[in-house]
Amino acid sequence: MRSEQSKAVIPHELLIFNLLIFNIGLPILALLTHMERTLLPVAITCSLLIILFIRIMSKRHHDTPFIKTHWKVVWRRCRIILIAYSISLSIEMLSSFMASFQTDPQLAKIMTIAFTRVAIVPTLLVVTPLLIMSTITTSRILRGKIEA
Repeated sequence: MRSEQSKAVIPHELLIFNLLIFNIGLPILALLTHMERTLLPVAITCSLLIILFIRIMSKRHHDTPFIKTHWKVVWRRCRIILIAYSISLSIEMLSSFMASFQTDPQLAKIMTIAFTRVAIVPTLLVVTPLLIMSTITTSRILRGKIEA
């Protein structure tokens, strides 16, 4: 049987995994390999599935209020990620809209590449502090600094 502390850490660890793999790792890989149009939708879809799972778990009944509180805290942090995704998607849609009016295909491609790289910035700016906050929270729970 898992202790209350180890159960309370699970949502934070899930968020850390999501942030490291699908919000930092895959976007960087996409930029380095010039596969933004392929890898970014995969990363966002996987991230959204994890966020959906966190949302479902935050509404579920848990053994103690301490565990439920941590699922809710992580869900609040996920909502911040969703806002960043919305901003990034808006920039990407603006890019597609502006590129569609471009008569020169090379210039349209350059615009799309530039805007795609700019569109990733809001998400990365949000991910970094959330990653730090979740790591600190996980550490504090495991050391017993956050009591039930």
